Amino acid sequence: MSLVDEPTALRAETDTDPYVAPRLEVTDCPRTLSTFDGFAVAGRAHGSRVEGAEVEVSVADVMRTGRVEGGRWLVRFEDGALSRRHMGVRPVAARVTDTWFNQAHATRWVNVDEFVDGFVHVDRHHVVTDEPDAGAHLVASGELGLGTHEQGRELVVMLVCDDAEGVVVSTGLVEPGWHHGEWRARLPLSGVVPGVYRVRALLTDKVCAGLTRLAAGRPFRLA
Repeated sequence: MSLVDEPTALRAETDTDPYVAPRLEVTDCPRTLSTFDGFAVAGRAHGSRVEGAEVEVSVADVMRTGRVEGGRWLVRFEDGALSRRHMGVRPVAARVTDTWFNQAHATRWVNVDEFVDGFVHVDRHHVVTDEPDAGAHLVASGELGLGTHEQGRELVVMLVCDDAEGVVVSTGLVEPGWHHGEWRARLPLSGVVPGVYRVRALLTDKVCAGLTRLAAGRPFRLA
């Protein structure tokens, strides 16, 4: 039986499982961001002790984290994570710390554009038409702006009772072309009893419910 001194044993153990310092890559990162929409940053991590390590990504002092799994990592930023004061060219800085507390860094540069919100408005006056074939209709109009999100928008125009509950009594058919700043809608009046009503316009966004915008016109009386 032979004896091996401690330094030799330690060297032999190190030689069989050598330590590799961490290295970080950013493989997927948007070139342009907005000050509202969420986004994700992804990449690869290399090194002998990075599996399961936390990856920190910061953009304009806003930081989110993810973990290394199978050598890859993904960090998500939710809608609204960047505020309007973050506009301009900004670094996307990623950092990983392995289990031996050694760090690796990677940086990408992105352009952060201002997010323009949408709006909808209902005109003050409406017109009642009574056509032999189509019956009585209320023609309402207004203006809108889609803002940064031009896709995934929907406009719904309703006739509601002018009371605390605002019960919907008729839903209008919005005419084509409403994406271009103005809208018109025809609301059928069949079965609508005389009373005081309002026209309500609802602009929705399928990407985020927080971008829903609602406008109501002035109360008016239907005879």
